[in-house]
Amino acid sequence: METLAIPLPAHLPADVCTEIGKRACYCDRAIQGSRYRPESQCLELALDDTRPSAAVADKVAQLITKMQGERLTVTPRVLRERRRARPGFVADAYQQLQERGDIWPSGAGAVARGGAFMRLLADLDAALERQAVTRFQAAVHAYNALLPSAWLQRAGYFGSFSHSVTFAVHLHEDYGALEAFAERHRHGEDVTFARLEDIAPPEHCLSPAVCYHTYGALMNSRLPAALAAYTGVGRCFRYESKNLTGLDRLWEFSLREIVWLGERAQVLAARERALDLAWWWVEALDLSARLETACDPFFAGDFPALRFFQLANDLKYELKVDVAPETAIACASFNYHERFFGSRFAIHASGGEPAHSGCAAFGLERLLYACCCQHGLKRAEDLVGRALRDLVTAA
Repeated sequence: METLAIPLPAHLPADVCTEIGKRACYCDRAIQGSRYRPESQCLELALDDTRPSAAVADKVAQLITKMQGERLTVTPRVLRERRRARPGFVADAYQQLQERGDIWPSGAGAVARGGAFMRLLADLDAALERQAVTRFQAAVHAYNALLPSAWLQRAGYFGSFSHSVTFAVHLHEDYGALEAFAERHRHGEDVTFARLEDIAPPEHCLSPAVCYHTYGALMNSRLPAALAAYTGVGRCFRYESKNLTGLDRLWEFSLREIVWLGERAQVLAARERALDLAWWWVEALDLSARLETACDPFFAGDFPALRFFQLANDLKYELKVDVAPETAIACASFNYHERFFGSRFAIHASGGEPAHSGCAAFGLERLLYACCCQHGLKRAEDLVGRALRDLVTAA
């Protein structure tokens, strides 16, 4: 294993350097890990010996050039912040959950759930669904893990998030190709494809977010005058290469989303109420956390301009929750899409113009894991239980 240090331009904001560190893993299969080192303003890469380091460095240099752009003067700002009265962390929370049998890894970015952790995930989601219904009058929907590829194409996902998409594929209906594939794997051999043409073009992807199902379901429709609200929970999939670690960055994870469509003022007001909902959970679970402006994880070429656009116009907020003294993870996001999805999916407001839309997305595993990191599982059980009792009393 070789370590390669690549200096980053001194003018780059810390959040951009961090994002470059995450994207670097996608540059070459020889990269086994990457991270931004703020003390030396450099990108540190761990490489295996399958590629010359100079060739890998050249690819990473191309990424850095694409991501630094010119419009990086806008930086994230904090809207709300809270610190626990008794700071401290459970350093081995992930290991403890494994030892208890509450979680067990089943491959890169995939974790099975059981025991108290599974029950708390269900309780947390049930409470969020109840709040979505009572606070936003959201209609409850259940969606598939499969999402039509045509919907993601319409949403521009392949152009902006090519690095994270997960395709659901199958072999062509062809006797010879199917028989040859079966013969190659009759004795448990590693999966191989003789020709790319043997695989049918993917009609579906594994859903990267719940909200796309809502926009697809409402395609070519006109909304009532009142704000339309929907909520659903689903397993979502975003491939993150060597960044996949523990419970803080999964390939397959659970999202509870609330989606709003209507007029601009309606959607923005609903998003403000969702920020209050998130902060209710921060206080109920006694978390050290902050709400801040943010941007989506666009890949390379799109990143500088779209980051500037989102940060400058307050289009995205994230709830960052501490999991270690110098580490926080995004556990929820609150997004305003303007008329983007209304236009792309031909969803019209009552007046006939494309609808404005927004959504709030809560990462259930991340939120519960952050609570375990700050309090331990037993205390997390007590806090979630008390929050549920408070909701029942308030109702």
